[in-house]
Amino acid sequence: MTAFETVLIAGGVVLFLVLLYEMEVPSQDGSFLNPLLVSVAGLIMLWPLRRHQTVRALLFSGGMLVLLWTMNQVAGILVMFVGVYLMAYLLNPAVTVLRDSYRVPRWLSSLIAAMIAVGVVVLFVLLLAPNIANQIEAFSDRVVGGVDSLRAWLASSTVLDSLEQAGVIEKQEAIGQAQQFIQEQARQLPEAAQRLARSLGSLLSFVTVLALVPVLFFYTLKDYPSIRDAIIGLFPTASGRRDYLVEAGSIVGRYLRGQLVISAIAAFNVSVFLYIFDIPFWLLIGLMAGVLNFIPNLGAIATMIIGGVIALIFGGWIKALILVAVLLGQGLLEQSLLTPNIMSYQVGLHPVLVLFSLLVFGSFLGIFGLLIAVPATAILTTAYRAYREELTLELSDYGTPDEAKGQGSKPLI
Repeated sequence: MTAFETVLIAGGVVLFLVLLYEMEVPSQDGSFLNPLLVSVAGLIMLWPLRRHQTVRALLFSGGMLVLLWTMNQVAGILVMFVGVYLMAYLLNPAVTVLRDSYRVPRWLSSLIAAMIAVGVVVLFVLLLAPNIANQIEAFSDRVVGGVDSLRAWLASSTVLDSLEQAGVIEKQEAIGQAQQFIQEQARQLPEAAQRLARSLGSLLSFVTVLALVPVLFFYTLKDYPSIRDAIIGLFPTASGRRDYLVEAGSIVGRYLRGQLVISAIAAFNVSVFLYIFDIPFWLLIGLMAGVLNFIPNLGAIATMIIGGVIALIFGGWIKALILVAVLLGQGLLEQSLLTPNIMSYQVGLHPVLVLFSLLVFGSFLGIFGLLIAVPATAILTTAYRAYREELTLELSDYGTPDEAKGQGSKPLI
């Protein structure tokens, strides 16, 4: 390696460190440098030496970092496209059935599916969104209004007196901290709604997005097979084939479609029965039961705990017992009827692995990680099985060492 090549590699390492710094400490407004420009400079500097392993490692790692940085910068746009593609992915079987069984042109079946999906969303916004907002506001007001009652109950409780006598806590300080914590958490509910409203941007941009999504969804659903094939083409192959992607996609598709149906049924059933028995904040608890239904095992436990506490505080013991009975009935219905008939899939994951994936994904990505833990783990395990089987097949072509000596086969190494 010449001195000039050494200087270029050293410069590439310096630019890589600058790239890391720019990604960790964003530049001020008006600054010229940004990760994209630094990566372009590094690419120009190292491209003549791309055959060296060190340079290839720098280019690959730097490219991955820039790709992740770019995705983070355009996350708002990507979320819309990912959501549209996911909806097209879920509705593609229905469009395919209409085309194959009833000879409906794909563009017409896609238009019908898009209109139905948009109509469901509009119906949800018009009917449920105002009630959800009202219940969130009422819940926040009830929590804030109940702080004084909680303070009085804590002040009269003998438990805190016993703990103070034992030297474990300071009673007045504990009461003040509990009151402050509850007030802060209660204030975050309306503030979160306000932040969500502000994140939509101006009215013009909101209307633009609202008009763009149905059109984008229609074209994505109409041309879904070609878009899917193009995306699959981006993934690595196993001996020239991508069968593992087809298997993983089939597993995840059946899982998501079945889980969506069961979650919708759970949200409807729980909301209706809680409304009939006049449970406080029935709609919020019902929607929470539907959303958390996506989290195996942990979702039902979390719904029962959170819903039970809400019903106990704002409705009393009888309301809490009714809520627990409703959730237990819904769980029994899912296990005995809904899951065996709707979830016609085999994820192939051991329960211990499912719980492990929930904890790992949840620790890294929060509630979003819990929602995607099972399908993501199914994809990873399917890809690993494909890699392992392909490796076994390749090695089996050479036979055992004894067979290689007797038959004159190629050596293993």
